[in-house]
Amino acid sequence: MLPAPLTLPVPEVSTGPVVFSGDDATLTLGLLMSLRATTKGQPLLIVDGANAFDPFLVADLARKFGIAPRAILDEIRISRVFTCHQLEALVRERLHVAVQQFHSKAVYFSGLLDPLLDEEVPSGEAFRIFRLIPPVLQRLVRGGVLTVCGCPPPQQVPGREGLFSALCESAAWVFDVSRDVDRDLIYIKCRKPQSGAWTWEPQIGMIAPRRWW
Repeated sequence: MLPAPLTLPVPEVSTGPVVFSGDDATLTLGLLMSLRATTKGQPLLIVDGANAFDPFLVADLARKFGIAPRAILDEIRISRVFTCHQLEALVRERLHVAVQQFHSKAVYFSGLLDPLLDEEVPSGEAFRIFRLIPPVLQRLVRGGVLTVCGCPPPQQVPGREGLFSALCESAAWVFDVSRDVDRDLIYIKCRKPQSGAWTWEPQIGMIAPRRWW
């Protein structure tokens, strides 16, 4: 789907689960990795818990490299998740159906943990719903679906520190991301399954998506 200049400097990943964490730019990095597994007629499915999918950013990326924005946007199906119970309903019932319906080869969870870090959600409820997620990710992987999770800096919610570490434990790949805004550089470190480090100068304009709240 994406031309070579937009591909990431990290290793090719065919399944996952993959976790990107750190700066808000992780949300765009996760999107780019997911898009490179997307082909015409097999759209990318996005579960947007961060409320940060930015069609203008995607359109800018396309135009930067001479692609009609619609050629990429038409291959994206997005479901916005505003509450933990919407996330639960999606992973329990709707996601598997959507993957089959669209024959998708990639699913991107943008801000997967965000709905579970809402302070109005009881901790017990957050952990109950989280326990549904790793089996869903593994089922996608077994089905040959590239599964990517973007986790921007989490809110500090006492008692829920274990959610992110448990997600990383269930992942096959974990990348930490930081950004030098002044120099327009992205630093990517791999800490699972092997160590690695890359410096990326994207040269594609805005890399951190806007939050729509």
